[in-house]
Amino acid sequence: MQAKKPSRVAVLFSGGVDSTAVAVHLLRKGREAHLLTFDNGAEKWLELAEYKAGFIRKRFPGLCTWELLDSTSLFHDLAINTMVEDVGKYGKGGNLVCCGCKLAMLCGAIVYCRKNGIGEIADGFQKGQDYYPEQTPDYIVPADRFARAYGIRYVHPFWDHPELKQEKITLAAAVPPTPIQPWCIFGGNPILDKKCIRPYVESKLPAMKAYVAAARRQ
Repeated sequence: MQAKKPSRVAVLFSGGVDSTAVAVHLLRKGREAHLLTFDNGAEKWLELAEYKAGFIRKRFPGLCTWELLDSTSLFHDLAINTMVEDVGKYGKGGNLVCCGCKLAMLCGAIVYCRKNGIGEIADGFQKGQDYYPEQTPDYIVPADRFARAYGIRYVHPFWDHPELKQEKITLAAAVPPTPIQPWCIFGGNPILDKKCIRPYVESKLPAMKAYVAAARRQ
């Protein structure tokens, strides 16, 4: 009898504490994890994500891959080229450029999953980190809905599970929990007014749909 292949999942992977822990968590459950790191054109030390992924790949041979994908063009279309206009509309909420970056990553992951027959995308979002705009329900709900329109589940394994301790999970798998990740000039932008997040995300959906459609035609 042929052994059943493990179900596959794409992980939005930076090499930080959260993405490392969620990758290890899924791998320990027997999943096949495709770690996806994105270059948005505003980062340096991208090789650190590959280095961190190396620890995970060594611990889970044959179950884990790592890939660097380019999100520069879509990130610019969603968040950089419209930054002045967006600040005028949503400035009270703080800088939402990181939200635009995450939307570009999600689109890239959707395209990757469709090409590789993967039905799920995971991240390390946590309910207690809602000072980041992308880790709020106002981002997550429309982003989940967008992914499901393409037959892909967008999941957040740590969201409602505070008992899952990242450091404990990674150490149990002999993977360093310390963040080893690229640095972005836009990183670390907390949100001030959450009411602006949903309108911002929804304003980007047409460009996101066009991107996925164009990738499908290639």
